Amino acid sequence: MKEKKNKSKTIRFNNNVIESNNNTITNTPLKTTPKNSIIKKSNNNQINNNILNDISSQNPPQRTLRSSKSMKEIKTIERSLLMSIEKSEKIDNEKIKLAETINFRETPDKIVDTDEFGFIKDSNDNNFKKDDKEALLQYNARLEKWNFMLSNYDDFYKKHFAKLKERVRKGIPDSIRGYAWQKIINLDDFYKKDIYQKLNEENTNEELEQVIIKDIDRTFPKCTFFKEKYGGGQRQLYKVLVNYSKFNKDVGYVQGMGFIAALLLTYMEEERAFFMLHALMKNRSLESLYLPGFPDLNKKLYVLLNLEKKLIPKVYNVFKKNDIIPFSYASEWFLCLFSRSLKFNSLVRIFDCFILEGYKIIYRFALAFLKSKEKEITECKGMDMIFKVLRGCFENVDIEEIFKMAFGFHLSKKDIENFEKEYDKNKNDKKNEFISQM
Repeated sequence: MKEKKNKSKTIRFNNNVIESNNNTITNTPLKTTPKNSIIKKSNNNQINNNILNDISSQNPPQRTLRSSKSMKEIKTIERSLLMSIEKSEKIDNEKIKLAETINFRETPDKIVDTDEFGFIKDSNDNNFKKDDKEALLQYNARLEKWNFMLSNYDDFYKKHFAKLKERVRKGIPDSIRGYAWQKIINLDDFYKKDIYQKLNEENTNEELEQVIIKDIDRTFPKCTFFKEKYGGGQRQLYKVLVNYSKFNKDVGYVQGMGFIAALLLTYMEEERAFFMLHALMKNRSLESLYLPGFPDLNKKLYVLLNLEKKLIPKVYNVFKKNDIIPFSYASEWFLCLFSRSLKFNSLVRIFDCFILEGYKIIYRFALAFLKSKEKEITECKGMDMIFKVLRGCFENVDIEEIFKMAFGFHLSKKDIENFEKEYDKNKNDKKNEFISQM
């Protein structure tokens, strides 16, 4: 690759070269913990599409431990620990032996302690669960059911939708999650060969480019795949967002897209993540939400207010009494699908359901998170205290309890449609109880 001289301080990802302060950084392979998948990768770190297409016919793979450590590094560490009396940490021989079974995908530059999704673990995070024989057997049993279901997906969807919904709500097995998302959204209906490459070759609006670059650094900063500045993950995210802004000029680029695109990139290669984003825009109403002026956002907030009054009236009354409007606390939930708020292991569970059921899921979980803080909210005195409680909605979340709460509400698609019709009828009526709170 030929290096280009940079006459300005503008950072560009174009043509796989980053130019900054007269220093040129070429596109090098990502060496941090990559996307979580059992699918084999080709030499250029892209998913082998033949394997992707055939995954549903494969035997259920064994669940193995994941780590950002390579086998060579693990053995080196073991020897150095044994030889050095200066090390204060004690050696866990069982973990060292267990490390022999680790299934790693790429060799990192350094050892990073991450969870199963590649996010750097907090020192006080006690949510990491160890694999055991019972969990492995249960996981493989679920995987076998999912492989059968995905290999007969269209027929299963038509005849056994209730069973499909039940399994999705329990969580898609992580090793086939990306493939399952593509099947559920019918990605083949949206995939167009050669379009992505043509978009790569088109010129990019410089002003928009700078906005996207600034936002990329803030997207999942604790994830090793996106942590390296201008590294492989950030570069792929940049390309997906820039190309989508070219592809859908009506929408362009909205900040909330970055987290959603990044979530997709953790489970599939770049081009497919692009078309998944496009499919979500068309099939899950994201496009109407992201259009200039966010025309659909007020409608969704109107529906949420009605649902709050109906299903969590104590919270609704406190908000109304303190003049707290839904735009101030719930906009991000709808625009980013909780991706800026939740830990990744909880986020993907909700995203599984959203892929299948759409925005009805966001209403359910918005209500559940508010319901989980109902006691604290009703005891608050003043707006500041309420917002402090709301900021804590996503800390130390017991996702299983939140799921029980979310799906415990009696909420139908017809309810949502009726409230949407009410909004269209009353949106200019300032005397309407709910419009006055918008």
